Amino acid sequence: MPLLRPVSRPRRGVAAALAAACAVALLLSGCTGDAPAASPSPSADAAEPIFATDEEALAAAESAYEAYIATVDQLTQEGGSNPERIRAVVDETYVEELIASLQRLSEAGNHTSGETTFDNLKLVERNEDAGVATVTAYICIDVSDVRVLNAAGEDVTPPDRIPRRPLQTTFISSNSEASKLLPSGSEQWAGDDFC
Repeated sequence: MPLLRPVSRPRRGVAAALAAACAVALLLSGCTGDAPAASPSPSADAAEPIFATDEEALAAAESAYEAYIATVDQLTQEGGSNPERIRAVVDETYVEELIASLQRLSEAGNHTSGETTFDNLKLVERNEDAGVATVTAYICIDVSDVRVLNAAGEDVTPPDRIPRRPLQTTFISSNSEASKLLPSGSEQWAGDDFC
């Protein structure tokens, strides 16, 4: 069952989000004009949640993202060599896209210097189903300290690069441990910039 946490959302789409939330609330509350139905009591064998609170889920997402950006920084600083190492810190659905990006960096003979940072991590939603947790979060990624260098050590960082961007990132439970999250995809947030 999805668990939503109020977050600071961009202004665009707020009315639509409120309307959808009200519709869902009406459906879930069973407001049909009849007497309210008694809610079933949880069964004795109901599975324990993977994350007891939103804060636990957000902490697991933060830890996963820290490991992810540290690995990406290391791989890009080394010029993208042995990109398969990314498999240790991301979900398998995200691996091929990242390996292809690292291979392009390697083929160009480029590498990076500096470190990526992030902040403003906010939970969008979390869902737990069949022992697998999925968490979606807003993140502000900051690459202002990262420079792209060619083989001669010259700075070839694109001048139009946006140094700080809002992202919406999805995390999923690791196959080995349900409470360990791994990034499974990320896209630039198209709404108002919350960074």
